[in-house]
Amino acid sequence: MTKYVEWFLVYCVTGWLYESIWCAMIDENGGFINRGFLYGPWLPIYGFSMLIIMCVIWKLKIKKPFFIFLTGAVLSTTAELIGSYFMDWLCGGFLWNYSNFFMNFQGRIALKPAIMFGLLILGGVLVIHPKVTALQKKYKDSIVHKILFGIVTLAFVADLAISLIVKT
Repeated sequence: MTKYVEWFLVYCVTGWLYESIWCAMIDENGGFINRGFLYGPWLPIYGFSMLIIMCVIWKLKIKKPFFIFLTGAVLSTTAELIGSYFMDWLCGGFLWNYSNFFMNFQGRIALKPAIMFGLLILGGVLVIHPKVTALQKKYKDSIVHKILFGIVTLAFVADLAISLIVKT
Protein backbone atom coordinates (compact mmCIF):
# COMPACT_ATOMS: atom_id res chain seq x y z
CA MET A 1 0.00 0.00 0.00
CA THR A 2 2.86 2.36 0.83
CA LYS A 3 4.23 2.21 -2.71
CA TYR A 4 0.89 3.37 -4.15
CA VAL A 5 0.69 6.30 -1.74
CA GLU A 6 4.25 7.24 -2.68
CA TRP A 7 3.39 7.03 -6.39
CA PHE A 8 0.30 9.16 -5.78
CA LEU A 9 2.31 11.83 -3.93
CA VAL A 10 5.06 11.88 -6.57
CA TYR A 11 2.49 12.43 -9.33
CA CYS A 12 0.65 15.06 -7.27
CA VAL A 13 3.90 17.03 -6.96
CA THR A 14 4.87 16.41 -10.60
CA GLY A 15 1.46 17.70 -11.71
CA TRP A 16 1.81 20.76 -9.50
CA LEU A 17 5.24 21.49 -11.00
CA TYR A 18 3.88 21.10 -14.52
CA GLU A 19 0.90 23.36 -13.85
CA SER A 20 3.02 25.99 -12.07
CA ILE A 21 5.58 26.15 -14.87
CA TRP A 22 2.94 26.04 -17.61
CA CYS A 23 0.83 28.81 -16.08
CA ALA A 24 3.86 31.00 -15.37
CA MET A 25 4.87 30.66 -19.03
CA ILE A 26 1.47 31.63 -20.42
CA ASP A 27 0.68 34.34 -17.84
CA GLU A 28 1.21 37.81 -19.29
CA ASN A 29 2.87 38.91 -16.05
CA GLY A 30 4.97 35.76 -15.83
CA GLY A 31 3.95 35.41 -12.21
CA PHE A 32 3.52 32.33 -10.08
CA ILE A 33 0.01 30.99 -9.67
CA ASN A 34 -0.74 28.18 -7.24
CA ARG A 35 -3.08 26.17 -9.45
CA GLY A 36 -4.24 23.84 -6.74
CA PHE A 37 -7.00 23.81 -4.20
CA LEU A 38 -4.43 22.88 -1.57
CA TYR A 39 -1.77 25.15 -0.10
CA GLY A 40 1.16 22.82 -0.67
CA PRO A 41 2.91 21.72 -3.84
CA TRP A 42 0.50 19.01 -4.95
CA LEU A 43 -2.46 18.51 -7.22
CA PRO A 44 -4.31 15.33 -6.25
CA ILE A 45 -6.06 15.10 -9.62
CA TYR A 46 -2.67 14.35 -11.21
CA GLY A 47 -1.93 11.67 -8.62
CA PHE A 48 -5.25 9.91 -9.09
CA SER A 49 -5.24 10.32 -12.86
CA MET A 50 -1.73 8.99 -13.31
CA LEU A 51 -2.42 5.95 -11.16
CA ILE A 52 -5.61 5.16 -13.08
CA ILE A 53 -4.00 5.69 -16.49
CA MET A 54 -0.96 3.61 -15.54
CA CYS A 55 -3.27 0.79 -14.40
CA VAL A 56 -5.08 0.90 -17.75
CA ILE A 57 -1.77 0.89 -19.65
CA TRP A 58 -0.49 -2.05 -17.58
CA LYS A 59 -3.78 -3.95 -17.82
CA LEU A 60 -3.85 -3.55 -21.61
CA LYS A 61 -0.11 -4.36 -21.73
CA ILE A 62 0.65 -1.26 -23.77
CA LYS A 63 4.42 -1.06 -24.31
CA LYS A 64 5.02 1.09 -27.40
CA PRO A 65 5.67 4.75 -26.59
CA PHE A 66 3.27 6.05 -29.25
CA PHE A 67 0.39 4.01 -27.82
CA ILE A 68 1.28 5.01 -24.25
CA PHE A 69 1.17 8.64 -25.42
CA LEU A 70 -2.12 8.14 -27.29
CA THR A 71 -3.80 6.26 -24.44
CA GLY A 72 -2.67 8.90 -21.93
CA ALA A 73 -3.85 11.78 -24.13
CA VAL A 74 -7.26 10.23 -24.81
CA LEU A 75 -7.93 9.13 -21.22
CA SER A 76 -6.79 12.39 -19.64
CA THR A 77 -8.72 14.52 -22.13
CA THR A 78 -11.83 12.43 -21.59
CA ALA A 79 -11.43 12.81 -17.83
CA GLU A 80 -10.95 16.57 -18.23
CA LEU A 81 -14.12 16.83 -20.31
CA ILE A 82 -16.17 14.79 -17.83
CA GLY A 83 -14.60 16.70 -14.95
CA SER A 84 -15.56 20.04 -16.50
CA TYR A 85 -19.21 19.00 -16.73
CA PHE A 86 -19.13 17.67 -13.18
CA MET A 87 -17.61 20.94 -11.92
CA ASP A 88 -20.21 22.91 -13.90
CA TRP A 89 -22.95 20.95 -12.20
CA LEU A 90 -21.39 21.08 -8.74
CA CYS A 91 -19.78 24.54 -8.69
CA GLY A 92 -21.38 26.43 -11.55
CA GLY A 93 -18.18 26.53 -13.61
CA PHE A 94 -14.84 24.85 -14.19
CA LEU A 95 -11.33 26.04 -13.35
CA TRP A 96 -9.76 26.29 -16.82
CA ASN A 97 -10.64 27.82 -20.15
CA TYR A 98 -9.19 26.60 -23.44
CA SER A 99 -11.39 28.87 -25.58
CA ASN A 100 -8.35 30.55 -27.13
CA PHE A 101 -6.69 27.24 -27.99
CA PHE A 102 -6.78 25.64 -31.43
CA MET A 103 -9.30 22.81 -31.79
CA ASN A 104 -11.06 23.41 -28.49
CA PHE A 105 -14.49 22.17 -27.48
CA GLN A 106 -16.45 24.72 -25.43
CA GLY A 107 -13.18 25.78 -23.79
CA ARG A 108 -13.26 22.49 -21.86
CA ILE A 109 -10.71 20.50 -23.85
CA ALA A 110 -8.30 21.31 -26.66
CA LEU A 111 -5.63 19.71 -28.80
CA LYS A 112 -2.58 21.35 -27.17
CA PRO A 113 -3.42 20.32 -23.59
CA ALA A 114 -4.27 16.82 -24.84
CA ILE A 115 -0.82 16.57 -26.43
CA MET A 116 0.80 17.94 -23.28
CA PHE A 117 -1.05 15.41 -21.10
CA GLY A 118 -0.03 12.60 -23.45
CA LEU A 119 3.61 13.70 -23.22
CA LEU A 120 3.40 13.98 -19.43
CA ILE A 121 2.00 10.48 -19.16
CA LEU A 122 4.62 9.14 -21.57
CA GLY A 123 7.35 10.73 -19.44
CA GLY A 124 5.72 9.48 -16.27
CA VAL A 125 5.44 5.89 -17.46
CA LEU A 126 8.82 5.63 -19.20
CA VAL A 127 11.06 7.93 -17.12
CA ILE A 128 9.67 8.99 -13.74
CA HIS A 129 7.94 5.77 -12.67
CA PRO A 130 10.96 3.49 -13.26
CA LYS A 131 13.15 5.89 -11.25
CA VAL A 132 10.63 6.06 -8.39
CA THR A 133 10.24 2.28 -8.23
CA ALA A 134 14.03 1.82 -8.32
CA LEU A 135 14.38 4.23 -5.38
CA GLN A 136 11.59 2.45 -3.53
CA LYS A 137 13.34 -0.90 -3.94
CA LYS A 138 16.71 0.52 -2.95
CA TYR A 139 15.50 2.33 0.18
CA LYS A 140 12.41 0.35 1.21
CA ASP A 141 13.94 -0.73 4.53
CA SER A 142 15.66 2.59 5.25
CA ILE A 143 14.52 4.37 8.40
CA VAL A 144 15.19 7.71 6.69
CA HIS A 145 12.87 6.70 3.84
CA LYS A 146 10.14 5.68 6.27
CA ILE A 147 10.43 8.91 8.25
CA LEU A 148 10.47 11.05 5.11
CA PHE A 149 7.46 9.17 3.73
CA GLY A 150 5.60 9.69 7.02
CA ILE A 151 6.37 13.40 7.12
CA VAL A 152 5.32 14.01 3.51
CA THR A 153 2.15 11.94 3.91
CA LEU A 154 1.19 13.76 7.12
CA ALA A 155 1.89 17.12 5.47
CA PHE A 156 -0.38 16.18 2.55
CA VAL A 157 -3.19 14.97 4.85
CA ALA A 158 -2.89 18.08 7.05
CA ASP A 159 -2.94 20.34 3.97
CA LEU A 160 -6.01 18.54 2.67
CA ALA A 161 -7.82 18.86 6.01
CA ILE A 162 -6.89 22.54 6.46
CA SER A 163 -7.83 23.39 2.87
CA LEU A 164 -11.21 21.70 3.21
CA ILE A 165 -11.93 23.50 6.48
CA VAL A 166 -10.72 26.95 5.38
CA LYS A 167 -11.86 26.97 1.75
CA THR A 168 -15.30 25.43 2.12
